[in-house]
Amino acid sequence: MSHASKEDVNEFLKEFRRRMTQPEKFIFVNRKYDFTSIGLTLEQATYEILTLKYVHYDRGPSPDHRGDGTEVWEFGKPIDGDTAYIKLKIEDEICKCISFKSSTGPFTLPYRNW
Repeated sequence: MSHASKEDVNEFLKEFRRRMTQPEKFIFVNRKYDFTSIGLTLEQATYEILTLKYVHYDRGPSPDHRGDGTEVWEFGKPIDGDTAYIKLKIEDEICKCISFKSSTGPFTLPYRNW
């Protein structure tokens, strides 16, 4: 499995953050997110996404399994003794969190330093 470079991950995150801070450009898609199981509020979960770094990168970009031509990026981030699995994508100028939940992996985390 090949991984995106640190630079590519940083570029995706920079673009995602730029868009998500614009009015009505960020949504949590009701697929598989349960940040409340980690004890987070919507605002806290949003903050965790805003503070993602390349060290949290797990996989991607990969084609979305829905076959809509978009790509997903996957991250694993330690939060209060748990590891959150976070899956993001940009579709039609909208930033989407399509998964945010507690997970035990498996994670690849090729740039992990925590």
